[in-house]
Amino acid sequence: MKSVQRLQVNEKEILILDYSSCKEAEMMALATEFMQLALAENKMVLVMTVYNEKGFVTPKVMAHFEKVTSQILHLVDKAALVGLSPTKKIILKGYNLLFNRNYRAFNTRQEAIAYLIDPNSK
Repeated sequence: MKSVQRLQVNEKEILILDYSSCKEAEMMALATEFMQLALAENKMVLVMTVYNEKGFVTPKVMAHFEKVTSQILHLVDKAALVGLSPTKKIILKGYNLLFNRNYRAFNTRQEAIAYLIDPNSK
């Protein structure tokens, strides 16, 4: 089972949720773990979420993401997503509209990390 990873870049910490090749139950468990961690630490976080072509965001997963997001939205400073297909990028646009967020999609992890640690990006 995958778990939330931490990446230290200079003085910044990024929490990484790697949904690559995860099935529905694994995605929901990882999202729940992230929610519990964020609530327990109760501080602003930078988040990088990684997907690939083998992981599918089903309606059940999306509903779970909405539930989790509503509880920790106030703690997410910035979020970057990597590995999104064109369809998943459309889903991200809907997610951003629903939660009034500006989560951004990137082609590589390096681009996502650069965005997250840049103090001038929002």
